[in-house]
Amino acid sequence: MTNMLFRYGDGKVIRVLYINRVSSIIYVIDMASNRWAYPLRLDDLRILQEQSEIIMLEEDIYCRVFFEEDLSEAEKMKREHDWEIVQYLLNCLEAEENLYISKYREKALKEAMQIFQLSYNGVKNLLIRYWHGAQTKNSLLPSYHRCGAKQRDRKSSNKKRGKPRNDEKSIGVNVDDNMKKLFKVALNRYYYSERNNSLKITYELMLRDSFVKEKVEHNGINLPVLLDKSKMPTYQQFLYWFKKMNNAKMEISKRSGTRAYQQNYRTIIGDSTQDAGGACGSLWQIDSTLFDIYLVSSVSRDITVGRPIVFLVIDVYSRLIMGVNISYESLNSYSGAMVALANSMSSKKEFASRYGISIEDEEWPYCVPLRVMADRGELVGKQIENAIQGLGITIQNSPPYHADYKGIIESAFSVLNSRVKPFADGVVINGKGNKERGESDYRLKANLTIEDFCKIVIKCVLFHNKNHVLTDYVLDESMLEEKIEKIPLQIWNHGVKNRKGQLRLLPEEMIKTHLFPMDKATVTARGVSYKKMLYASGYTLKNDWFQKARINGSWRVNICYDPRDLTNIYVRDEGEEGLLKLTLLDHLTKYANKGIEEIEKIATHEQKIDEKSKERELQEKVQLFTEIEHIVENAKRKTDSEKDYGKSKTQRLSGIKENQRNERLLHRASESKETSIVETITVHESNDDIDDLHLFFNNEDGDYDEE
Repeated sequence: MTNMLFRYGDGKVIRVLYINRVSSIIYVIDMASNRWAYPLRLDDLRILQEQSEIIMLEEDIYCRVFFEEDLSEAEKMKREHDWEIVQYLLNCLEAEENLYISKYREKALKEAMQIFQLSYNGVKNLLIRYWHGAQTKNSLLPSYHRCGAKQRDRKSSNKKRGKPRNDEKSIGVNVDDNMKKLFKVALNRYYYSERNNSLKITYELMLRDSFVKEKVEHNGINLPVLLDKSKMPTYQQFLYWFKKMNNAKMEISKRSGTRAYQQNYRTIIGDSTQDAGGACGSLWQIDSTLFDIYLVSSVSRDITVGRPIVFLVIDVYSRLIMGVNISYESLNSYSGAMVALANSMSSKKEFASRYGISIEDEEWPYCVPLRVMADRGELVGKQIENAIQGLGITIQNSPPYHADYKGIIESAFSVLNSRVKPFADGVVINGKGNKERGESDYRLKANLTIEDFCKIVIKCVLFHNKNHVLTDYVLDESMLEEKIEKIPLQIWNHGVKNRKGQLRLLPEEMIKTHLFPMDKATVTARGVSYKKMLYASGYTLKNDWFQKARINGSWRVNICYDPRDLTNIYVRDEGEEGLLKLTLLDHLTKYANKGIEEIEKIATHEQKIDEKSKERELQEKVQLFTEIEHIVENAKRKTDSEKDYGKSKTQRLSGIKENQRNERLLHRASESKETSIVETITVHESNDDIDDLHLFFNNEDGDYDEE
């Protein structure tokens, strides 16, 4: 084909200019020389191509692309003038092929030379430039872009370069290599630093360091005296060379920090979807954030418990939120991430039903992914190796300061915040951690418990999956043909049906075994104890676990648990049944359906109550001790006054049993008299004579007298 390029093994490149189909002669031109076009046999070219001695080039690097609006009037006029000459040469010849044959071409060239007042080489060079440029009109544009010394520094000389100074007496100095070194030293020392000095300050400090003729002592300080103005570079010269030498990456990294550059200024090419392998479940992103809301305790709404940590897991291909986890655990915690992944890989019907929300699996799909991308935090270390090996998952960790690698999930957090904050109380205002003077404290307005907040998040996730429109998502041709909307659930269903790959599902027990946090519980006589709570099951009762613990002593078992709900724990490696499910004992139901953090807060709350009670108990106990001591002292004094010290020890200890019998009879008589007195008082009260009734006991014979 005409204008095709071919390259020989030695690097020589030729362009096909004309093909004579009858004679099988082609005319080509050497792209690296200024010689005329010459003929070749088409069959010879094909043989060379078959023997791989010549190859066809796919890209034409010799044709520049020009935009008409970027051309100057001078360039357009030059192009039109040269195009007129070429058209004249073509019109002078009876056939186009004659332009490549010397005896016909020479006559046309001589006529063009006379008419357009050009030399032979002038017309020849114009025609060769036309051929080199693929015989297009724009190939005749002048090469003004090659003129001058762009991107090259001018050589220094005695003559001052650039615009003359306004002061005729001051010629100024040229910036040579030595002065450029001074500029670089000053920039590295004063400008590329965390102090964020301005460029003008950097210039002035450079003058102080490098353009001083002497130092004058003043008050014990050596003060610099600058050189004459004509011997120093101007700020404009410094600014000019700064713009030429400045490294934007270095400037941002040194002045604002590497993190700022990586997050806000690094080159970003491509889209997250292209990394997903083109299929659902190929790549997930997981991250956590400290949500902008304060919650109250589910035990007492008068207690503010702080801000929750929200974990999200998103399928990159479909943008479907696969699972969530909400807790008070630390940011980027391993257990929080594992529970979120377990939630994503298993059915959410039971999870949603805890919060009074009824869903089907089709509304919130689940699967086991091939890859999970996370920060360099929760999924780094030996803890995740078990999940990698057991579930066949590959973990990818984004580099430091590269939140943009997980832009999809970062955007999801922002959207979730925007949907909750307009309606909830206790939200953080404008992302501020502290309130301004005169501003009300939003923390005091908190009224949602973690259960309330979970319910809100679940509803937001369901809305996102079923209704949220992904404006920036790029649908492929098959999606457009099937009229798929840019909604995560629709994209997911289409991907499952049509895209490559196959969803992986694993038993829920296997997922829990590998992803739930692991710990040890103690088998005691009262039940399986974990976090001061007691558990049991039919299996443990049938196999006499608690009887054995009472007889032989307690022992430890390996368990895994869901930190969001400690109603059940799971014993591992017990028999052939896989995970053994243990349930909270009935008398501890106050801990049912509560997470480990909530239970710890309940225990803390109870401890505070106990501390107040113990403080009051201590005060009362001290008073009790004082009263007991007082009674004892009185008794001791009375005994000392009545004791007969003339009796021997034997006499005092003899007859104890007889004394006890007499005391018992006396005590009975005393109780009997008290009963009759109460009855008499009741009768006299009815007769209004109680004020005249005075009774006393006769200690010797048990009678009482009336006065």
